[in-house]
Amino acid sequence: MAANLKHGEQRIKADAVALNEQLMLSLVRQHELTETAQTLNEQLQAEIAARKLTEAALVSSEKLASVGRMAAVLAHEINNPLEAVTNLLFIAKAADGLPDGVRNYLETADAELKRIVYIARQTLGFYREAAAPTTFYVVELLESTIDLLHAKIVARQANIDMQCSRALKLTAFQGELRQVFSNFLRNSLDAAPESGGRVILRASTYISRREERRVIRITVSDNGHGIGPSTLSNIFQPFFTTKGTVGNGLGLWVSKQIVEKHGGRIRVRSRTKAPYRGTTFSVILPVVPL
Repeated sequence: MAANLKHGEQRIKADAVALNEQLMLSLVRQHELTETAQTLNEQLQAEIAARKLTEAALVSSEKLASVGRMAAVLAHEINNPLEAVTNLLFIAKAADGLPDGVRNYLETADAELKRIVYIARQTLGFYREAAAPTTFYVVELLESTIDLLHAKIVARQANIDMQCSRALKLTAFQGELRQVFSNFLRNSLDAAPESGGRVILRASTYISRREERRVIRITVSDNGHGIGPSTLSNIFQPFFTTKGTVGNGLGLWVSKQIVEKHGGRIRVRSRTKAPYRGTTFSVILPVVPL
């Protein structure tokens, strides 16, 4: 009898141990399944995120392609009537017996028309003065940039301070760099206060340890409202703009492409709090391209 009871207890204990092992195994399997499900879910979320980034890149690429096609059409449509008006002004100025006052008006109109042609080519990004880089004085680049935006500078009553040695030279595509600095200057003028606005254009040269060669640093600094950190991280993204319908979000993106094509880089510093509020764009370029 006692032997049967002992045998029964042992069997119950064995069954209990087996049941406990089965429960533990079940919990382990459940945990493994949960981990597997979480891993699959993370992979799925990562794949969805990657697909969204790819789709966004494709949309952005298509937008850029559309802008390029539109720019080509606009360049053709704008240049034709401008050329016709230029020819008419040339004929008008050559007319006999033209009063001096009228001739002066025609000369002014011709000069302004040339500015329109220049601005159109600059804006559309098709302006290149040469098939290869040329060597020029940096001060000429900055002066022509200021002249390009003369009307806006006067309208904003801004003070432009240029600090550049007249002996400083650079080898690059001058027209493309003019497009870069006109973008920076235009943005600085937009950000500057309506009265007391100040923009400093400064150029200097030094030996860069990073590039291991002589470089030129050209900065455009303003005392505007500054750029917040969340905005600053996106300013070079295509189609990103804080100007609403006024801006197209391509100016800084194009500027970055041009600078990088020249073997250079852009640095931006900005503060939104007084007394040192404002933004500085710095372009570092090799004196002579590789």
